[in-house]
Amino acid sequence: TTGQPYYQGMGEGNKVSLAINVDWGEEYIPDMLKVLAQNDVKVTFFLTGRWTANNPDLAKQIAAAGHEIGHHAYSHTSPNSLSYEENRQEIQKTAAAIKEATGVECKLYAPPSGENGSQVLQAAQDEGYATILWSIDTVDWKRPAPEVISKRVLKKAHAGAIILAHPTNPTLEALPTILQGLKNAGYE
Repeated sequence: TTGQPYYQGMGEGNKVSLAINVDWGEEYIPDMLKVLAQNDVKVTFFLTGRWTANNPDLAKQIAAAGHEIGHHAYSHTSPNSLSYEENRQEIQKTAAAIKEATGVECKLYAPPSGENGSQVLQAAQDEGYATILWSIDTVDWKRPAPEVISKRVLKKAHAGAIILAHPTNPTLEALPTILQGLKNAGYE
């Protein structure tokens, strides 16, 4: 069906995706970028418009490092509680903020909290976005120990997985273990 969200990739080869949703946690992003560069890994950062407007230099750094940028709405309100038109406005406002900061025109949209009511999906589709959800949730916003995060990911890893994460200290600490574990298991 058109406009349906993607919970995982096609699973061709043994590729997995790491989706980092950003509305806070900017203090961890420079170190995350270093770890990703050391491991020669590119991920998708889904940025909120308000975060991008407040952190344009960091958004630029993410883009300059060659990571994919998607968007995560403007203000991280509940998209299901917004009308179709309000969802479109959130998407347009975010696209403008990301384009202004990075020059990037995104094609991927990760709705806040994974909410995907019909008006959310329709607005994203009509604005030209693919809606991206996930198949593995690190639940890292609860700040569990880094080992808990890496075990969650490595235990559930599968071809085509979309792994949801956020910029938190435990995620940063778990990142080298996750990347190495995925590589050791044959994932790209």
